[in-house]
Amino acid sequence: MQSQRLDRMATPTLESRPLDDEAANPRSPRGPLAIAEWLLLVAAAGYFCFFSFPRAWARLDTDFPNYYVTARLLRDGYDTHRIYEWTWLQRQKDRLGIDQPVVEFIPLTPFSALVMWPLAHLAPLIAKHAWIVVNLLLLAAIAILLRNIAGLPWKAIVLLMLLSVPVQRNLQYGQYYILLLALIILALWLYLRDRRFLAGLLLAAAVGLKIFPALFALYFVRKRDTRAFLGLAIGIAVVAGVSIAAFGVELHRLYLAQILPAALRGEAIDPYNLRASSISALLHRLFIAEPDLNPHPLLHAPTLVAVLQPLLHALILAPAILLAAPLDWSPNGIRLEWSALVVALLTISTMPASYHFVFLLLPVTVLASVLLEQKRYGLLAFVIFLYLAIGYPNWRASHLEGWLALLAAPRLYCMLLLCGIVYFVLQKWPLRKPPLMGWVWPVTLSLLAALQMFGMLHHQRGVYAGYGARVANMPGVFLATNPAPSPDLTYFIALRSDGYHTAVLSKENSLTDRGRPDRLALSAASGRLWVEEAGSSSRVVGTANNQVEVVEPNAEAPVASPDGHWLAYLRSDHGRARVWLRSLRLPGDDSHPVTPAELNVLEMTYLSDGTLAFSALNQGRTSLFFADHTGVVLDSGIDDVRYPAVSPDGQYLAYSRLHRGTWNLWYRELGTGQETRITNADCNDQSPAWLPDSKTLLYASDCGRGLWLTALQRKRAVP
Repeated sequence: MQSQRLDRMATPTLESRPLDDEAANPRSPRGPLAIAEWLLLVAAAGYFCFFSFPRAWARLDTDFPNYYVTARLLRDGYDTHRIYEWTWLQRQKDRLGIDQPVVEFIPLTPFSALVMWPLAHLAPLIAKHAWIVVNLLLLAAIAILLRNIAGLPWKAIVLLMLLSVPVQRNLQYGQYYILLLALIILALWLYLRDRRFLAGLLLAAAVGLKIFPALFALYFVRKRDTRAFLGLAIGIAVVAGVSIAAFGVELHRLYLAQILPAALRGEAIDPYNLRASSISALLHRLFIAEPDLNPHPLLHAPTLVAVLQPLLHALILAPAILLAAPLDWSPNGIRLEWSALVVALLTISTMPASYHFVFLLLPVTVLASVLLEQKRYGLLAFVIFLYLAIGYPNWRASHLEGWLALLAAPRLYCMLLLCGIVYFVLQKWPLRKPPLMGWVWPVTLSLLAALQMFGMLHHQRGVYAGYGARVANMPGVFLATNPAPSPDLTYFIALRSDGYHTAVLSKENSLTDRGRPDRLALSAASGRLWVEEAGSSSRVVGTANNQVEVVEPNAEAPVASPDGHWLAYLRSDHGRARVWLRSLRLPGDDSHPVTPAELNVLEMTYLSDGTLAFSALNQGRTSLFFADHTGVVLDSGIDDVRYPAVSPDGQYLAYSRLHRGTWNLWYRELGTGQETRITNADCNDQSPAWLPDSKTLLYASDCGRGLWLTALQRKRAVP
């Protein structure tokens, strides 16, 4: 009842007075300052028109292909269960003829691909042109809304946009953060006009694109705003329903079980990369060792990361929630509260990039309006300096190690300063009633931080224990997978910055690259190597005695029988793969399928008797099957398994099994059916391959690394 009375009391305040009356309405500068402002505006506009815009228009760059490829697959009716798998999505990118070295969809939400769905029928570059036009229209709408919300002169708002490197990077990379900013600003505009349920719905659409706006739920609860909270909750349910209808339930289970937790820990991509300039990256760089990505931390103390990261995040976010006054519904108070929350959420982001900071347009515009009204020109100048420094994309200290790593996060320190300023201005706002304080909110935020600490500590158990099993240091290799051991050499697929290569590791652990990108799968047997070369149509090539021949066109993921008589491979139709066989001894093309169309085959291996063991998606689950050369398929009854591999002596079948959201290694004695677990950590071990002794496994593991950015490890599995 009390909250309803407060709503009724607040409503006339919001509706009886135009927003611009209470908003800052500073006069435009005059004299030399006005001339300087015009000159700066002309220079910034010229740079944008003659450099930034043509560069964005001319080519695909960085992130646009990630969204486009996924949306195109959905529009073309592809099975999209595997869009988060690095090599699978790369294969689809090559099929579409996109000239981009690497694509990935981690850690994006499935719903975010739907943004590009209306444009996915266009050619890639034409689709980007259309997206740039949409973004320019969105920028115009953002300028109108910011003018209405903050009351700054048009010239100042346009200048803030043109000076924003993040705005230019969004256009160049084809990102969707301008759309996300437009949703948040429009939600604020509606909120100020007492359309709070609609504001919650718009924020829910933003949550579908990027998870962080979900934390507005805490703000709405703090404000005792039932309408906005319900709008957010109902909107999230609708967004989830649309996304599930488009991509299916299993993909969303994968997102919730693996991708979202890794993103919240800062481990969805390289967690040690200080170009992110985040609290998470800095703590990982200081306190967690990783042989390739971070060999020289200050000290190896993962527990410090598990404790400090949630604690620092809570300390930064808490003022944004606690300073939100439930009794204050003044427009300026609400503007400052939303600005504080946006800055706080950016500051605690685990994987920020320069283009994310386009969101600063809202808080900086609001701060500029308030500080101009208060004639605090020195503080305003400092805010503008921080705005430009945060958006600057080329800080060059990400290589620093040890204590010096503290010098490699200047953007983070600028964000902390900006966060402090907006909190200071919010706390000192003279028209606000004192916020209601008590024990409930500090305890609630403390419990949330403790819950995150517990989750990170649980995740770390056993994750770093396997470093001694690494087969070699591989600097510059982001992902190593699909190992194929032979008596003298080990072949595998290596992802570098320019694409996927066939790599070879000698007995002395020396590493060399072979071939051109993109080579996405391989198999070795009887002194020969078979490699998948991806393109508009993948093909399998065979190599022996330095001679290369095309063995099979329109073929993926080759697996050769140990005796060299048969070659199995996959052929895909709209993302669903079947196993095909070809005799390597008989002349002519005698290829034929051996699995039914309803099974979407993922990986396969040969048993000693020539039977194929393969994993396949069947009614949303991955299961293990067996097939002979005639196409007779048997269900093993083993579910949630992938990456089967048979030992050279034919006694053991190794595979990865999904348990509580991660893939760990098991092996099965084929004679008795007894299963034994090999690895047991909250990280992914996959693509096992047996060494010639039939007791030791070589496999790919992402333990201590970014999600599915695996390195090769060796472990004795059979006593």
